[in-house]
Amino acid sequence: MKQALLFFVKFPIAGCVKSRLGDDIGYELAARYYSAFVLDLLARIDRHEIETYIFFDPNHSVDIYERWLGNRKMIPQHGKDLGERMFNAFEDAFKLGYDSCVLIGSDLPDLTAQEINRGMDSLREHPACVGPAKDGGYFLIGFQKEALTKVPFTNMEWSTPKVFTETITKIKSVGLEGFILQEHADIDTAQDLVQLMKHKDIQTECPHTLAVSIKE
Repeated sequence: MKQALLFFVKFPIAGCVKSRLGDDIGYELAARYYSAFVLDLLARIDRHEIETYIFFDPNHSVDIYERWLGNRKMIPQHGKDLGERMFNAFEDAFKLGYDSCVLIGSDLPDLTAQEINRGMDSLREHPACVGPAKDGGYFLIGFQKEALTKVPFTNMEWSTPKVFTETITKIKSVGLEGFILQEHADIDTAQDLVQLMKHKDIQTECPHTLAVSIKE
């Protein structure tokens, strides 16, 4: 089975990323943390040689992203809202010949490669998978090519505590049984950041994030 990771990324401009975290610690600092989150997670993905496509926010050119993240496989996001952009990313990847894909966001500096691979492995037996986030959303969603449906991406109230529950309900409504991964916390608030810094492996697993913290 040919599989890929679809990694959604924005360019780290103050006020345009991590707005809730910015409300707590300031938007300039929140943007620096966001950049560090992306670099830490990408470094881990690279070490485990996971086939990855960066789906970038097209409000900035691919050249700018390459100067930030290096020469990678990059595809611009497209669609009128988050749900449409995620659905279109799956379609774009499947047109490249992949049989199943998982999609993640970029505020997960401590997400392990093992958890990403667990999602990918689940798609060998299940049509879909979802990783619940502690705030009621989800940090990962995946589909087999034949099972991809617009339903869980349509008419959703994003950034609410009921996103995960609604997504599972919608997946079941079209006759699919999704595999549920272990819950994981994304980093949206200063309290989330405090908890991240208590991680016993923060120095080795999130060096960019730790460097931002030390400078402050």
